[in-house]
Amino acid sequence: MSKGQQFQDRQFIYADPYSGREVRQLTGYLGHSNHLYFTDPCWFNNGRSFVFSSDRDDQQNLFRYDLDGGTITQLTDLKGWGKVGGCYCEATGCHYYWWQHVLYEVNVDTLAERVIYEAPPGQYPPMIPPGRANPTADGKYILNMLLPTQEEEEGTLNFGYRRFTELFEAKPLTQLARIEIATGNMEIIYEDRCYMRHENTSTSHPELMTFCHEGPWNLVEQRIWGVNVLTGEVWKIRDQSVDDMQIGHEYWFADGEHIGYHGRSRSGQGDHVFGWIKWDNTDQHEASFPFHSAHFHSLNESMIVGDGTPAFAHNAQPFIQLFRRDGNSYEGPKLLAYHRSTFNDQHAHPHPRFTPDGQSILYTSDLTGYSNIYLVEIGDYDDLPDMTPQIRG
Repeated sequence: MSKGQQFQDRQFIYADPYSGREVRQLTGYLGHSNHLYFTDPCWFNNGRSFVFSSDRDDQQNLFRYDLDGGTITQLTDLKGWGKVGGCYCEATGCHYYWWQHVLYEVNVDTLAERVIYEAPPGQYPPMIPPGRANPTADGKYILNMLLPTQEEEEGTLNFGYRRFTELFEAKPLTQLARIEIATGNMEIIYEDRCYMRHENTSTSHPELMTFCHEGPWNLVEQRIWGVNVLTGEVWKIRDQSVDDMQIGHEYWFADGEHIGYHGRSRSGQGDHVFGWIKWDNTDQHEASFPFHSAHFHSLNESMIVGDGTPAFAHNAQPFIQLFRRDGNSYEGPKLLAYHRSTFNDQHAHPHPRFTPDGQSILYTSDLTGYSNIYLVEIGDYDDLPDMTPQIRG
């Protein structure tokens, strides 16, 4: 299997047993396939193609999926163990990703590839990127957090979130690196002794990015931060010192101006809220949102998608759910599709996300054993069945 190879996974089309909506299973290889994390840009070709990762021939690689025709094209030819993701940049027509401490650029059309930056040599570089590679809107820089190398003791079993609380409590020195795409020049523009992750660049302001103080939401004092990547100026976004809210899963709206998030009180009492706020802390809104999902995503505040619960959770509701704004609150949820995913590590998180035109939802599920990618059209919201407490997956 090599770069440029094409696949034509058999699409399986079926009617969802709960909503009746037509669902298309886009991938079907004997290995995990998943779309990128819901905050990471992946769409191109006017929303008709996207980048995803897949395990094929005993190796994880990046691929492009063309919705018109269902052709899958291998973008990379990676060797060794690891998980690959990254972000697409519309300004350059390229996808950026880390692999074994090396930052790469690959053109999604020509497949031309080059090394942009390589971490200092050695088996354990002192500071390493956790994985995400976020390009600025103008295609000039890549922004990435760098964390101290976490050496594993021999015989230690590694799995998702194993060191999540440990890293939060350790408050490791975390550095925000700005890497110039044209030259590979790397500069540390901000650092703090705090577990920092989730770098998200604005799609419309080349100088703007958000990041988070990572950890258990109820223990993190201030989750969302903004940074000017040209000056290094850092500020709180949605100041949490003014109330008792715990918030997270922040993401940029499609306008590149507003940031969506959800949360609830630190005590765990009271309703959830869904909120959105402009990057400069103006135009803030929070609506009562008494609904539960692991993740939420939207293009704006008008309609939200959530992924419910893992398939085997207590009182499981493993469904793709939709919520529509109605004044100062949200109505719903409406049941769009039965995902029945286990959430067993990131490749099996549904992470539902809207297509750029807002007409369909892309999500991942391992309900058939391997994780695969699914697409379901929203259609008429009012025609969808209500997601009631009695419905269980």
